Amino acid sequence: MDTDTIEVQVYSFDGKDYFLIEKIKDYLYLVNEKDSHDMMIRKEDVNDPDVLLPLDDDDEFEQALLLLTRKKIEAEE
Repeated sequence: MDTDTIEVQVYSFDGKDYFLIEKIKDYLYLVNEKDSHDMMIRKEDVNDPDVLLPLDDDDEFEQALLLLTRKKIEAEE
């Protein structure tokens, strides 16, 4: 039987594991391992890419969400 192996990046926040589902520029789009409705967007620290930071404000959230939306629309075309 053939099985494909997929490497998954996992990040933990507040005792919950989140899978990386997309990375666009410095933004990481994450989904909770046990609850697909629990999603978050984080950004890499410019000084240390291993550190994930929350977004600064609603404007940055909208910008990150727009990047993801555009990528998904382009993929469907």
